[in-house]
Amino acid sequence: MTGTRGWTYAVAGAVGLLILVPFAWMVATSLMTPAQTLLVPPQVIPAPATLEGVREVFDRIPFATLLGNTVLASAGRVAGTLVVCTLAAYALAVIKVPGARAILVAVLALIMVPGDIFVIPNFAIISALGLTNTIVALFLPSIFDVFGVFLLYQFFRGVPRELIEAARMDGASHPRILITIVAPIARGGLITLSILTVLAEWKELLWPIVVNRSVEKLTLGPGLALLRGTYTTDYNVLMSAGVLAALPMIIIFLVLQRRFIASVARSGLK
Repeated sequence: MTGTRGWTYAVAGAVGLLILVPFAWMVATSLMTPAQTLLVPPQVIPAPATLEGVREVFDRIPFATLLGNTVLASAGRVAGTLVVCTLAAYALAVIKVPGARAILVAVLALIMVPGDIFVIPNFAIISALGLTNTIVALFLPSIFDVFGVFLLYQFFRGVPRELIEAARMDGASHPRILITIVAPIARGGLITLSILTVLAEWKELLWPIVVNRSVEKLTLGPGLALLRGTYTTDYNVLMSAGVLAALPMIIIFLVLQRRFIASVARSGLK
């Protein structure tokens, strides 16, 4: 047993190291000068460390605007996804509408469909609604999340049926049952879905470029791509922007990591 636990810790440590090394390299590069990033062999520790790359980020792109757009788009996507996925999961898991199993299978089948297929239809809809080059266009097509429906479906199935039946006998409506019983019990799943949704919006690259043409309406993903030059790239500036963009996600995960991990474990997902 002790040997097995030791191997488990060793493998976990190795995986953690593989994940941390690229990020540590990015942080180190962000503190270098352009000349230091091109040294051969590569310089691992910046000497001396400088914040020149950070200053250049704010000089070359409207970073604060891009960050604000990303925060607004993430908030809108989280709100929309929670509403849509919660209602869909509640209908399938609690109300059990006719054909619920077939609907669930059809929904899960959409997971196998590449998301890029929907870019053109989504753009046509957004364009017809006159929402191009707006913040709303960044998140509106993404509020229905197939995985989100499945995740909340798993949580809602775990709500004791006796509580729901007792509430129905007391005359509670489905909206009241959802708000006062189901959602509080499944709040771990809601938090997990919120974190995953924010992460998905934070790293979105293709869709903002397609639907918005103005730099002032882009998000961090395509905004950081503007730092790549046609012939040369200042990697210290690019890495500095990457560190600044990643910090909010790191802080959110560190604050909510215990609840996030517990929620995923409870759902039975691997």
